[in-house]
Amino acid sequence: MGRRGEKDVPLGGGRGHGKRHRARRVLLGIAVALVAAVLALGLGIHVYAASYSHATVTARKALATSSDVRVKRLDSGDVLFVPQDAGCVSAALVFYPGGKVEATAYAPLLRSLAERGIACALTRMPENLAVLAPNAADRSRGELEDALRAEGRDPQDVPWMMGGHSLGGAMAASYAGDHASEYRGLALLAAYSSGDISKSGLRVLLVLGTRDGVLNRDKYKSCLANLPQDYREVEIKGGNHAGFGSYGRQDGDGKATVSGGEQVEATVQAIVSLAETL
Repeated sequence: MGRRGEKDVPLGGGRGHGKRHRARRVLLGIAVALVAAVLALGLGIHVYAASYSHATVTARKALATSSDVRVKRLDSGDVLFVPQDAGCVSAALVFYPGGKVEATAYAPLLRSLAERGIACALTRMPENLAVLAPNAADRSRGELEDALRAEGRDPQDVPWMMGGHSLGGAMAASYAGDHASEYRGLALLAAYSSGDISKSGLRVLLVLGTRDGVLNRDKYKSCLANLPQDYREVEIKGGNHAGFGSYGRQDGDGKATVSGGEQVEATVQAIVSLAETL
């Protein structure tokens, strides 16, 4: 007891201690809520991405090394396609796959490019979504550079291109715009650049199918203003959205009137033509 007229002060700091304790509880509650939100977001993304398009048997067969092309599947999940004769490498391409599509579905396309002298790195994305790793080219380009050096070829002796399909194309455009000093070409398959890369100096190729039912045509057309004025557009008559890869039919897509092989061949020819201008 204190003397008469004095108030007892609780041990531990009284009101100040109580306020600090309440503040800690509030901060702890906020931290717990943030962690729960992050976990819920991660789970939501995983559930959303769990249903994805798988590579077909045709795509898996394109992963075999042959007398023309050496195929290397790396621990990172990336796949390299390098011409057996490194001396014939005329360009190099880093490729981002479409959203919710198994990366190896694009093996037929990249293998065909390697057969024409373009060394390729197929970049695997977390949850098959390029938006989750837009800078993954930092890794896959380094892997392809190492592979070229191992074959006695200086990777700086060839022009480099970025490329991608659909969502992967949009992310490739963003990456190439931010690294324009390192790349000279950009190949967008059923894709567009939502960012302004008109002053990037990149040579841009657009390839799309006339029966594509997935690509947002209005957005595609409005984003043409984001490209350098000398961009080239190639329309594949009878081609659709899914025909750039080998993963079967895609919801909402139009029915192609050309075979997947024909669409891939037309795309290869367009990309080879792009490389020749670099």
